[in-house]
Amino acid sequence: MKKHKIFISIASYRDSELIPTIENCIKNAKLPDNLVFGISRQYHPEDKFDDLSKYKKDKRFKIIETLYDKSLGVCHARHKIQTLYDEEEFYLQLDSHHRFIKDWDFKLKKTLRELVKNGNTKPILSAYLPSYEPSKKKEIKLNETWRTYIDRFMPEGPIFIFPETIENSKANPEAARFLSGHFIFCYGGFVKDVPYDPNLYFHGEETSLAVRAFTHGYNIFHLHKPWLWHHYTREGQSRHWDDVSKWESLNKQSFLRYKSLLGMDGCKRKNFKKFGLGKERTLREYELYSGIQFKDRKVHQYTYDRKPPPVPYTTKKDFESNLISRFKYCIDVHKPSFTERDYDVWVVAFKDESDKELIRLDANQEELNSLLNMDDKDEWVRMWREFNPDSLPSKWLIWPHSISKGWMPIIEGSIPLV
Repeated sequence: MKKHKIFISIASYRDSELIPTIENCIKNAKLPDNLVFGISRQYHPEDKFDDLSKYKKDKRFKIIETLYDKSLGVCHARHKIQTLYDEEEFYLQLDSHHRFIKDWDFKLKKTLRELVKNGNTKPILSAYLPSYEPSKKKEIKLNETWRTYIDRFMPEGPIFIFPETIENSKANPEAARFLSGHFIFCYGGFVKDVPYDPNLYFHGEETSLAVRAFTHGYNIFHLHKPWLWHHYTREGQSRHWDDVSKWESLNKQSFLRYKSLLGMDGCKRKNFKKFGLGKERTLREYELYSGIQFKDRKVHQYTYDRKPPPVPYTTKKDFESNLISRFKYCIDVHKPSFTERDYDVWVVAFKDESDKELIRLDANQEELNSLLNMDDKDEWVRMWREFNPDSLPSKWLIWPHSISKGWMPIIEGSIPLV
């Protein structure tokens, strides 16, 4: 083992923040010579802002360069970076758009060691980090810490995670259910125990990694101090799915793999060997800990209430009785589809695969006025609906009614379940 060394995994896709991130990381480290960078630079030949030439003779840097149209997405990139790991004591996973507090490396190491002293033999620090906005003058950084919570199951299967502020400053890291792809700090053994699955694409990365880590005996904690920051909006920056058409097939395959790993929606659970679940704890133990039952997309009320794990329960029957099936979905319709200005109601319905109507959740005139006039620059109507279904809906319909013209043509759309 290379004591005190930190292997830093950075996956970058055409990112103008890559160089500032590296510079800020080195500048604010207490021991910059102990940093080892593994970087996947997925680049466009016309881009100059992410050129790593000046680092190629630096022994601390190991760089993989891939043309943007040959890239297979972030999980594949992170998998390739992990092949560069060489027994460094610590592992830090980032995106390519971060900022760091002074002596961030010392603070993270100290916190991890304290967790071990408190009986956590395999601790992981992870979080959706507070945000920063890049600036040539004075950068804006939020002085707060965030925890993650489950917002919903996506129709395709993965859990959609949101951050929220931890209101009261904590003296110690808080127990967590999920990992963040853009911030993981742990001991280097994690790379071998829970290697990144290159066959995942994007959504599902964090939940599946958390389950795999948990079943390999790892305990996840949210960072309790604002020591690093992440840039979320990245306005004007290219994403992989903006440039590469094959992302859709990669994404579809990824969703199926995710559901097979966790046994969702009737998929038989598969053993993906080194990319599968561990043997120290079971999937069911993670479900009882987190309050998430994957096979039927149910979530414990305690978890929906955004309370930290583990979920308290007296018996398995007690646990089951507090599980909720909730479907939350955003219907997106191109605004030009709505030609009238005097709608008084839209019939909004969800149906299953047999065309059976599951529920009606109509939009009244007040909601319609809000939806159609929300943002003149946005060409889409975005209408959220939430309900507790007996079976998964596979389609939706909107039947608009105009005061002057009566019932207008029905607008329908499918819900992607794979």
